[in-house]
Amino acid sequence: MEYTFRLVDYNVYTDTNKDDDSSGDDQHKYKDTSTFVIQMFGINEKGETCSIIADDYKPFFYVLVGDTWTTSDKNGFVLHLKDKMGKYYSDSIAECKLLKRKKLYGFDNNKEHKFIKIEFNNLAGFNKAKNLWYTSYENGHKLLLNGYKYSNTYTRLYEANIPPLLRLFHIRDISPSGWVALPKKKVIEITGDSKKTHCSYEFETNYKNILPLNNKETRVPLKICSFDIEASSSHGDFPIPTKSYKKLATNIMEYMEKNSTVPLRSVLERALLTAFGFDNLPGIDLIYCKQPIKSRTEAEQKCQTWLNGKVRDYKTNEKSAINTIEALFEKMNNEEDEDGEGNDEMTKNKTYNNVEATIIDVLTDKTFSREGKVNELNSSLNVHFPGVEGDKVTFIGSTFMNYGEKEPNFSHCIALGGCENMNVNNSKIESYDTEKEVLLAWQKLIQKENPDIIIGYNIFGFDYKFMFSRAEETGCVEDFLKLSRNKNEICGTYDNETQRYKIEESVLNIASGQHEIRFIKMNGRLQIDLYNFYRRESNLTSYKLDYVAGHFIGDYVKTLEKNATNNTTEIKTSNMTGLLVDSYIHLEEIGHSVEYYKDGAKFKVINIDNVNKSFVIDTLVNPSESKKIRWCLAKDDVTPKDIFRLANGTDKDRSVVAKYCIQDCNLVHYLFNKSDILTGYIEMAKICSVPINFLVMRGQGIKLTSYIAKKCREKNTLMPVIEKGFLDEGFEGAIVLDPKCDLYLDNPVACVDYASLYPSSMISENLSHDSKVWTKEYNLKGVLIDETGEKDDKGNYMYDNLQGFEYVNITYDTYKWIRKSPSSAAEKIKSGTKTCRFVQFNEGKAIMPSILEELLKARKATRKLIPNETDEFMKQVLEQRQMGYKLTANSLYGQCGAKTSTFYEKDIAACTTATGRKLLTYAKRVIEETYADKICTVSKYGEVRTKAEYIYGDTDSVFFTFNLETLEGKPIRGKEALEMTIELAQEAGHLASSFLKKPHDLEYEKTFMPFCLLSKKRYVGMLYEMDPNKGKRKEMGIVLKRRDNAPIVKDIYGGIIDILMKEQNIDEAVKFLKNSLQNIVDEKCPIEKLIITKSLRSGYKNPNAIAHKVLADRIAEREPGNKPSSGDRIPYVYINTANKKCLQGNKIETPTYIKDHNLKIDYSFYITNQIMKPVAQLFSLVLEKMWANSKKISKMKQFKTEVDSLRASLDPDKFETKLEQLKTKEVKALLFDNYLRVTNNAKLGNQSMKLFLIKQP
Repeated sequence: MEYTFRLVDYNVYTDTNKDDDSSGDDQHKYKDTSTFVIQMFGINEKGETCSIIADDYKPFFYVLVGDTWTTSDKNGFVLHLKDKMGKYYSDSIAECKLLKRKKLYGFDNNKEHKFIKIEFNNLAGFNKAKNLWYTSYENGHKLLLNGYKYSNTYTRLYEANIPPLLRLFHIRDISPSGWVALPKKKVIEITGDSKKTHCSYEFETNYKNILPLNNKETRVPLKICSFDIEASSSHGDFPIPTKSYKKLATNIMEYMEKNSTVPLRSVLERALLTAFGFDNLPGIDLIYCKQPIKSRTEAEQKCQTWLNGKVRDYKTNEKSAINTIEALFEKMNNEEDEDGEGNDEMTKNKTYNNVEATIIDVLTDKTFSREGKVNELNSSLNVHFPGVEGDKVTFIGSTFMNYGEKEPNFSHCIALGGCENMNVNNSKIESYDTEKEVLLAWQKLIQKENPDIIIGYNIFGFDYKFMFSRAEETGCVEDFLKLSRNKNEICGTYDNETQRYKIEESVLNIASGQHEIRFIKMNGRLQIDLYNFYRRESNLTSYKLDYVAGHFIGDYVKTLEKNATNNTTEIKTSNMTGLLVDSYIHLEEIGHSVEYYKDGAKFKVINIDNVNKSFVIDTLVNPSESKKIRWCLAKDDVTPKDIFRLANGTDKDRSVVAKYCIQDCNLVHYLFNKSDILTGYIEMAKICSVPINFLVMRGQGIKLTSYIAKKCREKNTLMPVIEKGFLDEGFEGAIVLDPKCDLYLDNPVACVDYASLYPSSMISENLSHDSKVWTKEYNLKGVLIDETGEKDDKGNYMYDNLQGFEYVNITYDTYKWIRKSPSSAAEKIKSGTKTCRFVQFNEGKAIMPSILEELLKARKATRKLIPNETDEFMKQVLEQRQMGYKLTANSLYGQCGAKTSTFYEKDIAACTTATGRKLLTYAKRVIEETYADKICTVSKYGEVRTKAEYIYGDTDSVFFTFNLETLEGKPIRGKEALEMTIELAQEAGHLASSFLKKPHDLEYEKTFMPFCLLSKKRYVGMLYEMDPNKGKRKEMGIVLKRRDNAPIVKDIYGGIIDILMKEQNIDEAVKFLKNSLQNIVDEKCPIEKLIITKSLRSGYKNPNAIAHKVLADRIAEREPGNKPSSGDRIPYVYINTANKKCLQGNKIETPTYIKDHNLKIDYSFYITNQIMKPVAQLFSLVLEKMWANSKKISKMKQFKTEVDSLRASLDPDKFETKLEQLKTKEVKALLFDNYLRVTNNAKLGNQSMKLFLIKQP
């Protein structure tokens, strides 16, 4: 009989069971008696939870010693270690063994080396011993260069960087997200008052009694909680839980800059009185203090004390913790600023050094920075005036769903203040008078509902830190942090120095950069932030929840049926996942670009018919019939400003916010299900033997470390602890074949690519740490400057040219990052070449290639199972499993070249890349040389002639055209050429693959016609795969809708692309452009097409440089009742101004103000700054064709002469840049100058130019 559970989470800790033996002598009184403990949390099919204490597992590492070492040497070394560790840790070593293992690095013909395996009772002893192999320096520590020396032997550290928890999984073959069995006779079950957790079961057993059940796939009803908080905002800004006087300091600085002639002391006095409600100085916001200043007299007295005080009065008493928290939340706000004009990072405070100065001295010092003045103002105000009240948690919504279900089964919301019930099924509202009660109610809810997984959106960036800070402010932090499955465990670390708790902080390194996360670690509960998940896994235009929901949840509209009587529209579709009555949707119109119908208007769903796959919205809609329509889920249309207002309103008002909060929670559930995030994590955890929380909280490195360590262990091989790679070393990256930028209208361009190029390269050349025989590095003069590899006494390589083995040499270019001067940026400069020699086995492969073969084989086998699987849940499991195999295989090469990797080996990564470059060049040559002038037989058309040439190549793909002709030399173009190209490109791929080492395969991927190649990684075309009658638009690197572009740009640029793709007519595209420009010149372009919208933020470092901030200040001055708040979107249009040198903010106005005051729009700006650059680059591809169509032969000849001159005098990179500039200039003259002449004259008031209308083609 046995218990079975599926594992969910882990808690590794040190059990400090010290003997309190006061009678013992001093020599043995203080000993390290703590033990290493692993706590596992799981759940069974019934939803019953468990805690398993795994005893007696010892952390360990290996030490490489001399080949001649004996047991006596081992014993002496261990005594030496104990001595070096000190008396306290001398008993921390549990056991030592002398054994033989193979090494990962360097080919030595499978030689077994001697190692000492050292096991420890706890991690403290483990780390104490490990540190003997390191030397400390100012910024950290690094490995001793030659290892730790003992008795004339340099010993080296192995496997000390593999977390002991992962080693347990490897040894016991346990899947961290899979099933285990506990034999009932071999476990101690803890019951009743002895229980230490909130779990259904508690067990304690030896770790060897935990048995893997890796073939069991049964799903368990994991309870998933999605939560979201809403917070108040005293000024409508981004909520900040702990505030200083930063906002007032910024208000004062902005007022001073606009009113420099007013005496400063008077400004400061009035500003303070206004902030406390006793004056009305414009631009100064009220301050809400924890202990309000009750009278004007009190405020004036404090103000005078402040003004007469010195810098030294607040330097030693600054409330730095408040400043840090406030700065942190300001940074969060700026990270959400997707217009790119926020404060990019928290800068270090600029401080004033003259401690005898007054605050007026500081503010009048012209040598001191603006930012420094704001900081000094803030610091001085914090000391002289009462503390500022932070914003509060006003709502905490939580919804619960079981894994595998599609809808939440319970919705719960906690509100600050009275709140009417929400009209939501299975829901409950709890109302409290104080924020402390709100926070503790959520803690009790978590313990009562006991979720296995907690999810949310940006909870690691905002919610957790906000709630924690407010728990500190309200004095309930210890009780609030009792969120673990362990009874009375406080989920925070107590800092004795500050006497405060800290929650977990970490940095995620993802493609978009470093991302700081802060969360409350709850042992026994997995936590997943979907914001971080999508930031890591998806390249999206925006990561706001509304956009992400619309991107992932939605489907194409089949039909629209309008009901004018009821003013409703019925929408038929295939997929309605995540759609509920009272949900909101957008409609996307998909044509030459994707745009929201009616500028993103949201429509409410009032009825759903799941049988007929249709739903009804509360509005008549009429999207373009010429475009594809897609519905996408949208958030409830409640703005932050509405939330702040409603939270301070009636009980009914607050119920609106509560319902909105619940909908946000549910939206996260639907996204979690739609992206199948949990199944993906479960499968990746299974493949790489890491807990799910490692995948969530840590980078890519740890999962590959675990996987490689596990596979090395299976092969009796050990991984050394290595130093991080040098930052100044480098190697040549993937090859890019120079693009032949052009517009290929009716001449098809095919693409072939290598399947899994880098994994296949490692397999084909047997590239691995344990197959590298030697390396030789040469400088640019060809002089040998370095070599590696084991040599015998005669200087010969010991493992080169061994009988029964073959060898391959791979050479790559080496680079160094060099600064030409101390202040200049480092440049990557070629420094020489390096040749690496790898052994080739007669049977099998080295470790890395064999791992890759295993992964690719497992993926292939898994993919074969998917079509035959009838259970939808298991089908998703298999899909995520094959994706896990693919991602792991593709990541292995990257980790070999990552300087922070635990198995970093630059030569492997460089040789893999070099092989890839060679293969791409091979593919180009095979196609160009084989099909240079070849007569081919095409099944439908018979014999044709090919004159192939490459068009573009990048990493693993080659784009090329056959330039097909009849045997008489007549070009074949259009549909016939497309059909032939698809067939011949497949043939070319097979031909190239037949000469390659296994497992390389050059596969046909796609054919484009037309194809517009703008530059490297930027193209657009109609893509066809096998069927020449089924094409779809494919774009790469072309963003038709940038946030700082007006809609007119998308309309013109997208319209031109559309004509070129559909009609393949350059003259029509030119005509469309000229008509569009003429409409702008004639002022027929609707103002709505010229509007740019940006978000307003608070605390800009240089507000005068932010155009829409300057405009917002103008709006506040002329319309105090409509003063824009932080977070508001400011729409604006560029206008004509008399002063060309004025601020950008004075060159823009709101559309309403422009209409009301009949202001003139600056049309020249839209042509030159928005439309011209992308459009000119497009037409520069066909510049000579446009000249030819216009019969400007002399212009063509003159241009070619100029280009030839440039080519002869410039290096290739500079020539390409200069050529692009030259073409853009010519396109401007050809297509834009006439229109700009009109708009510029109109700006100057010379309206007579409008009499000379521009002739249209």
